[in-house]
Amino acid sequence: MSETGQSDEQPSPGRALAAARAARNLSVADVSREIKYGSRQIEAMEADDYAKLPGTTFVRGMMRSYAKLVMIDAQPLLLALEGRGIPAPITVDLRTSNQEPFSDGTRKSNRVYAFLSVAVLMAVAVVAYEWHTSPPSADAAATVAPRSAKPEVALPAPASVADPERAGGAAEMPQPLVQAPPLQAASAASGRNREKLQQIQLEFVKESWVEIRQANGKTILSQLNSVGTRQVVEGTPPFDVVIGNASGVRLRYKDSPVDLRPYFKVDVARLTLD
Repeated sequence: MSETGQSDEQPSPGRALAAARAARNLSVADVSREIKYGSRQIEAMEADDYAKLPGTTFVRGMMRSYAKLVMIDAQPLLLALEGRGIPAPITVDLRTSNQEPFSDGTRKSNRVYAFLSVAVLMAVAVVAYEWHTSPPSADAAATVAPRSAKPEVALPAPASVADPERAGGAAEMPQPLVQAPPLQAASAASGRNREKLQQIQLEFVKESWVEIRQANGKTILSQLNSVGTRQVVEGTPPFDVVIGNASGVRLRYKDSPVDLRPYFKVDVARLTLD
């Protein structure tokens, strides 16, 4: 009876985090600001309402960051989390292009995997389309007229040789039109754009969520990355980079390693790469 009573009195993971937050005089807004999760997500975590949170991997990562902020051990919370009916995490291995990742066999996990696959394929298709359509074709460049070109003016027909009075002497022959050479400015601009492209290389020794936006605000990478995988993305700088669980990520830019430690806030790094 005593063992049962003790087990019933043990707080849930969410209640344990809420109690630790209150003990340190922190509000939900304070926690949201520090670990970079929404206030409603913090409230759902503290209420153990995991159905409002996007999957097991997200919940476990959020729980680790929260526990670290309030200075309690995350491992007992993660163990208690396993018995609460949350779907098992999905293993995604991007190291080979022809190896299909496996889910835990549930319908929900299959839908999540399908969504991630479609998002990655759409991002690759958009980048490939922009890359191949940016340089203009030679035919298109040849038909562009220079701004300084003037409209052709119809010239009067020369007087007939048989009528010298109307001709007023030797007839003046019209000068042939000189065709302007095709412009090469578009091709040169395309070449300069290619020179501005830069690569970002990422290696993951821990599971991490990464989002990267290039200069025009377009997202070129936004996904969860598994342990032991690598990612190489290319785009136009400057890049806005957000890395979750950043202590487990190795980043290289312009063939040089980038130290993420100065950009840490708890376990999230935010930085701009010029």
